[in-house]
Amino acid sequence: MIERIGLRWRLVGLLAAVLVIVALPYIVTRSAAEDALDSRDWVTHTSEVKASVYRVAASLRSSEAAVYARIAGASDDPDLDQRAHAPRQVVPGLVASLREMTRDNPEQIARIGALESIASGRMALTDQALQRLKAGDKNGAFASMEDARQLFPVREQIKEIVDEETRLLDTRRARASSLATNNRLVLLVSALAQIALLGIVVVVSERQIAIRLRAESRVADAVQRSQLIVQAVREPIAMLDKNLRTLLANAAFAELYGFDQERDQRVPLDQIGDGAWKDSALLQRLVDVVARDRELWDYELTQRTMDGVDRFVVINARRIEQPDSDDPALLLTVSDITARALVEQKVNELNRQLEGKVEQISDVNRELEAFSYSVSHDLRAPLRHISGFAGKLESQLGDKADDRVRHYIDVISSSSRRMAQLIDDLLVFSRLGRGALRLQPVDMQSLVEEARALVESDTGGRHIEWKVSPLPIVIGDENMLRTVWQNLLGNAVKYTSSRDRALIEVELARTPAGDYEFSVRDNGAGFDMQYAGKLFGVFQRLHRASEFPGNGIGLANVRRIIARHGGRTWAEGETGVGATFHFSLPASDVPGARLGDS
Repeated sequence: MIERIGLRWRLVGLLAAVLVIVALPYIVTRSAAEDALDSRDWVTHTSEVKASVYRVAASLRSSEAAVYARIAGASDDPDLDQRAHAPRQVVPGLVASLREMTRDNPEQIARIGALESIASGRMALTDQALQRLKAGDKNGAFASMEDARQLFPVREQIKEIVDEETRLLDTRRARASSLATNNRLVLLVSALAQIALLGIVVVVSERQIAIRLRAESRVADAVQRSQLIVQAVREPIAMLDKNLRTLLANAAFAELYGFDQERDQRVPLDQIGDGAWKDSALLQRLVDVVARDRELWDYELTQRTMDGVDRFVVINARRIEQPDSDDPALLLTVSDITARALVEQKVNELNRQLEGKVEQISDVNRELEAFSYSVSHDLRAPLRHISGFAGKLESQLGDKADDRVRHYIDVISSSSRRMAQLIDDLLVFSRLGRGALRLQPVDMQSLVEEARALVESDTGGRHIEWKVSPLPIVIGDENMLRTVWQNLLGNAVKYTSSRDRALIEVELARTPAGDYEFSVRDNGAGFDMQYAGKLFGVFQRLHRASEFPGNGIGLANVRRIIARHGGRTWAEGETGVGATFHFSLPASDVPGARLGDS
């Protein structure tokens, strides 16, 4: 009876000890693991935020360094161009990622918003510098880059974000350290309980030995499975000894190079595959990998394999330690890139063809310039003769000329002058398509006011009511955009000449894509929408010259200018009611951009 009671108490004590040694460490370990994971997550979060911020700064610096290199005289290099434009693709994604990671911290979100504004400003001025550099204005490009550096200092903003993340991380680390101290105390208690249970180890040692044997059996099974996986991989793999003799090769290697895994053990590599591995430079590199613990990465080689096909392969090799030997081994992998190499050859061939096309286009442009020169000089001489001889004929006839003769002479003179004006307009239209854009911030409000003052000077006291909305600053060629406004407002004034009260409205809207959409609306003669496609054509008119003077080239110039700025033009109208002409321009973040007052 006493023995039963003693045994019962021993069992109770053993169960209590097991509870202390198992349950308590589990709870503590789980709590510590959760705290460690939480700390790790915060450390990772902080590292990711810092890395993203530094990537933003690095992308901007890399872009600006590329632009400075171009300004310093570096030759046209696709890599420089790619670096110069890289922030446009990289920075928005990084800023969005930073906002997502710091969405629970309003102060950090505000700092990231400021960083985005700074980055946008620097990118806008970098784009401006590139455009000026393309136009040959290196001083202007350098000035734009200096403006970016002075107006948008990025280092202080990055420091504020990084310092805030560091401060938060330090706070969380202090809390984790306090929790770790408490956990260590609890673990100390459990360790004392474990010491009390050391005696049990002797009892269960036999069981542990059995468990170990089963574990070794599982390890052997795992090794066998790993060997099966290596054999199943379709990438050729081989393991060589320090003398480059085969120790192991998978089925893909054996199939590609005619290697018999059972017969060809310890065969030198240069004797495999009928000379596929006789490249002396490659063999020397492999020897260096084994002897000096180096690595061989992406070594390209052309090999003729056992199927008689010349293949482009990439070879990688590294030294590994053998578990059952003190001698190192070499792990060799082969990647067949034949398809990729053929594609690269095709791309190179296409690039050569493209260069030929570019040369052909250059020849066509030179021919167009020669044609413009011919039009400018060769066609003017006959017109001058016609006009001159018409004047001489009028002087020669004097009072002898009757009204019909004078009418004929006037028609000849006016027609020659009109032809000369048409030639001038056609040359202007041609130059608009060839001249380089001089991109800069352009105040559209000022251009509208300037064009309005110009067209009002020829209205002869007409009553015109103007409604001009606030307009932004855009990036563009100021002279060309001035021509756009002069043509559109001039047309509005001209086609409202029959109205007692003319109304002309200039409005601004934003497209879903964020671009600017400008509109000029009038209550003039209007037009039939079925002929809207002719409006922007060269010398296309929907009204007679006797009703409204003009050459039919102004709207063609507008369309060409807007197209060169990356926008589009269109019109809406109704006969006798009025017309609205629209054009769009890509929106650019311009430092100091504002909406002007009407």
